[in-house]
Amino acid sequence: MQKFHNLSARAALVALVLAVSASVSLADGERATFLTGQYATADQCAKLRKIEAGEPRNVGTAPELLDETGFHGWEHDCAFTKVFEHKPGKSWAAMMICSEGMSMKPELFAFFKEGEEDRFEVSGTNDEQPEVYARCDANKGK
Repeated sequence: MQKFHNLSARAALVALVLAVSASVSLADGERATFLTGQYATADQCAKLRKIEAGEPRNVGTAPELLDETGFHGWEHDCAFTKVFEHKPGKSWAAMMICSEGMSMKPELFAFFKEGEEDRFEVSGTNDEQPEVYARCDANKGK
């Protein structure tokens, strides 16, 4: 038991995700129903608008987008496996399985709704700073 107390909070979270992820298959993934539409950071939304305007889609121009199934990028994806509502309508914790090429790993993310706006502050276990994801649906808001 003493060894557990010496683990960092991040290591404890990763251990929890690994334990739960082992019992959850990708096919059993959940949807984050609080995400109604498609979301992106300001920079990623700008990339989406350029693609819509005709810029070629490639590894350098493709945006990373977030929807109720997870994060989607050119070379990687993260799929929700379990979503927990922490404070009703305000914050959620999510376990995700992220893949890049043949590599897969579990990750934890926290989502905090920003007031009444359709925006979320998103923080992952490997993020130094949270990022703001705002509604950025395809073919809208040019």
